[in-house]
Amino acid sequence: MTVETGAFPPRLFLIGAQKAGTTSLAYLLDQHPDIAVSSPKEPGFFSQHYEKGLDWYRRCFPETLPRLLVDASTGYTMAPLGDAGSGGGDPGLVPGRIRMHSPDARFIYVLRDPVDRTVSAYQHDRRAGRLANSTLREAVLSTPFYTDVSRYHRQIEPYAAAFPMERFLFIGFDDLTRNPDEVARRCIEFAGLDAGRLSFRLEEPKNAAFQFNGLGRQFFNLFPDERAASRFVGTVKGLLPPVMHRLIKSAMTKPPDQVSEADRRWLAGQFSGDNRAMEALTGLRFYR
Repeated sequence: MTVETGAFPPRLFLIGAQKAGTTSLAYLLDQHPDIAVSSPKEPGFFSQHYEKGLDWYRRCFPETLPRLLVDASTGYTMAPLGDAGSGGGDPGLVPGRIRMHSPDARFIYVLRDPVDRTVSAYQHDRRAGRLANSTLREAVLSTPFYTDVSRYHRQIEPYAAAFPMERFLFIGFDDLTRNPDEVARRCIEFAGLDAGRLSFRLEEPKNAAFQFNGLGRQFFNLFPDERAASRFVGTVKGLLPPVMHRLIKSAMTKPPDQVSEADRRWLAGQFSGDNRAMEALTGLRFYR
């Protein structure tokens, strides 16, 4: 079936999951000459910023529009979890808004093993200094959002109610990791464009897992928040040769702490029902 493409508003949405490689996939899609990914990658228009209007949303994309625009806001599927501004708590609000402005919308959803995704989110917050010395179990029990974000079936239900299932492409995180170019081409064909028009340039993985060591933590604490630190690092990275950036990173970081098998089994039990419902919908299996 031929998919109609056009300019604004976007007709392709990369809606999740958080910590599942969406940044890397958006980077690959943005290299296609007929595609432009929003800037910032996650504008959150249909959740946090809807009241700012379409003129604000339009400015998130290039002045000269290609055939297809991509909004890669993973927060759109987290809106029912209460973490996406005006969309929080109303499962149908964000997909309803998208349907009103872009009735032909299509959606790409990258799914990572929910245990791995939860662990990755926990390690990210540890790295950012938001968890002090909380263990994984302590963090999950005190903040259910960690596991809620890994309950994919709950998040996709309101979208499936608003759009036909043929509008969704579900991608396994492991497929994206092993074959990023093949997955990106599949996404481009799903969007109705010619994947043959693109020669991919692959870079090191985005948002790769790590933790700060003592020196890195001292550096991080010089900044008021994680965003300010990231902006500074991004600026410096652009000025240094790659080998220097890698040397500095290795001096300030260490591999993330390992999670015990007991904690992983405990987490897996939290997701059993949602995993089976998601397998029935997508064919992707995440339980052992």
